[in-house]
Amino acid sequence: MERIVKEIEKLKIQYESRPVNADAKEVSREEFTLLLSGVSACRKVPGIHEHMGYERLYHCGSEDDVDQAREHLSRLFGVRDRESLEQQCYRLYSGSGQYEQFMTFWKDAPMFDLDELNANGRKGFLFCRGLAEKFYPLVKEKGFYAWDINERIGLCRNAVACGIISDEEFWELTDEWVRQAQVFYHSYAEYAISCLCGALYDMGRSEPDVSGFYDINRNIIEHLMGEGGAWDRNKWYAPKEREWASLLDRNPGCIITKRALDEERIDYMYHDEPSPGYPDSGWRFFVGDEPEEYVDDPDNSAVCGLNTICNLSPDIMAYLYAGVGRRFGRQESGWEEE
Repeated sequence: MERIVKEIEKLKIQYESRPVNADAKEVSREEFTLLLSGVSACRKVPGIHEHMGYERLYHCGSEDDVDQAREHLSRLFGVRDRESLEQQCYRLYSGSGQYEQFMTFWKDAPMFDLDELNANGRKGFLFCRGLAEKFYPLVKEKGFYAWDINERIGLCRNAVACGIISDEEFWELTDEWVRQAQVFYHSYAEYAISCLCGALYDMGRSEPDVSGFYDINRNIIEHLMGEGGAWDRNKWYAPKEREWASLLDRNPGCIITKRALDEERIDYMYHDEPSPGYPDSGWRFFVGDEPEEYVDDPDNSAVCGLNTICNLSPDIMAYLYAGVGRRFGRQESGWEEE
């Protein structure tokens, strides 16, 4: 795995230094959704005899093709209807959620006590955490969301192709994943590296040798990112207005200075005692250089949901379970505790 990580590091440098394609096409949100399934869309599926493309949703051409695709989805993924599709999307592709848990441990703000796990659970958790940590220097807070997004959208594309769900249901199901992509990534280069690392984590949890799987997915990503590839000839989608993603299971309140909110810049935070009688998380957020008299004036602060803050600065998510009294400032290397 160490060799593979070093190769991905070189690939990341290559992608980040590559000039942006000046002729890349502006895409609609619908086209962008399909582009996010780039890796999964390159796989062969029974009943789907050609690449599904990225301009529109694909539909099987005959009843026989429909039957083949449905049998494939049922046998391989247990997908037979919308309910089972949704369940499998989150059950099969959950590395991003696990990565969120691991980050809280890496930042000394664990979301739970390891002693709460039995022996087997603890062993499994530590193994997966150690595996994910190998990729942390490459993806940081961007984690493995890209792989889960790619696979979930791809599975939904196959389901709509054979009529398990309608076109309208497809756009409804995938909407939240597109919003997540906009929060965590700002280019296909970032998305590609996260996708590749997520793929290896996914396979590495059950297979000791991932070299073949790595070669397959790296080749697909190189094709997508290469000259004339789908991620080269199309622009990363930027909505005219911010699209907020649901990143937290619960959304308690917090306090942020209006300057930090207006500038969408958070460089200092601390965890205070939650205000009694309110759904308050206790978290307080600042730019960091606000004068004391500015901070003391309640008119210069706003109350908002913690989910909003995580949309503005997703690297905060790793610290949300830090205890009351802890303070953090942003440095070039990331958050540092006072």
